[in-house]
Amino acid sequence: MEEREHNEEYFYVHGKDIYSTQSLLASMEVKQADTVYKNSSNDFIRWPFSAANFFEAVSEKAPDPSEIEAALQGEDKVQLEKINAEIKGYKDAGETVANQDRIKELRVQKKELLSKAALAMGGSSISLVYKTFVQINDSKMVEEKLPQFKNVRWPFKDQMPYFSAGLEEFAEAVARGEKTAITGGPCFFGEHEVDMVWTMKDGSKKIYDFTTRRRSVQDLVSQEAEFTKQNADDVVDVSFVSRKELLTTEEFDSILYLFELAQATGSALTLPIVDASYQKYLEAMLEPLSEEIRTRAVERFREVARPIIKMYEELFEFFKKKYPGVQAKMMSGETKELLDLYYKERERFVEKPATRRIISGIKEKVESVKDYITLPALPFYFWGIANILEVDYLGETDSFWKCRKMHKGAMKLSALLYPIRISADGWRTLFSTEMQYKEFIKKEDYDKR
Repeated sequence: MEEREHNEEYFYVHGKDIYSTQSLLASMEVKQADTVYKNSSNDFIRWPFSAANFFEAVSEKAPDPSEIEAALQGEDKVQLEKINAEIKGYKDAGETVANQDRIKELRVQKKELLSKAALAMGGSSISLVYKTFVQINDSKMVEEKLPQFKNVRWPFKDQMPYFSAGLEEFAEAVARGEKTAITGGPCFFGEHEVDMVWTMKDGSKKIYDFTTRRRSVQDLVSQEAEFTKQNADDVVDVSFVSRKELLTTEEFDSILYLFELAQATGSALTLPIVDASYQKYLEAMLEPLSEEIRTRAVERFREVARPIIKMYEELFEFFKKKYPGVQAKMMSGETKELLDLYYKERERFVEKPATRRIISGIKEKVESVKDYITLPALPFYFWGIANILEVDYLGETDSFWKCRKMHKGAMKLSALLYPIRISADGWRTLFSTEMQYKEFIKKEDYDKR
């Protein structure tokens, strides 16, 4: 606890804290007995995970609106009557823009009031949803939606919470014998594993974590591209220091999940390694510097990237031998043919006017964001497979939903997301903690996992 208090600024920067299904229900004053989790194990209900606070309790089988209105009492009933009367008054006053805007506001208020009342009437149908997109499930709930999940074996399977969307749709495609695919995988590397070193004219050095773009956990200002813009004339060199000599167990498991589910469902598999996306952001961030410095920095990044890619390639080959029946492709910055195919096939979706509206407006991030919201579609680009299940980190919720929206009508994207495990420090994930708290796995121990 002392360390957590000491690093309170870290939580401020990341906007995250540690939750569990149990703590979320308690904070919403919802009893576990009144939810779909009433028979869930203690391990699941108490499993800790780190996430931004975008959770809400919803009723899967909401009562009829007329039943909810009839059940309202006291202040809620008075408030609803007032809202209904005001809506009627604006309707009677005519179809002006101002009136229509006010009616929309009142209907939102009414929906919030009725939703709150629906929760009270929802009984065991209450569940937790993250970012309105994905529902928290325990392993039994996942099995009910995707029966083949019973045959999947991976560490902590029956203890972890899962965040799902569209599993039933994917399961139906499997049952019909249609072609299906699994996709997902790890981030390239985590925090505290690669430093970015800026050398200035006066000989001083500025060191940033390449993942967070911050100088330390106490630094509340993300570096992004601002440092380069403000100090372009004083930067004489950019280099990197890598501490990543092994993969973490989290990175290992994120690939294991793909192969296990692919085998269980008879699906193909794609594994994107996102070094190319990291490089795109690097190149955009360094744009204000001289061509010589930029070229040297990118070459140095590739020197850091190649050994890490090799570790993933070796792990990928290990799994291919272990699961010989699974059709699988791994794409990285070193697989030019696959990269070119990916860029070519996604172009018609990326260039749609509707797509441009969901891509980050920050200039330096645009190209890498295009990657993150199209990578789940790799099986569609590579093989034309339209039924895809993304098995990935909870942090990919937004990119999953944007990818699904972007490819609507062309493919059906479902999700089974999971939280990154909490590290040995007790409050940060294996991705975000310092090196001494991460859990690494040696190549000779792959078979023991």
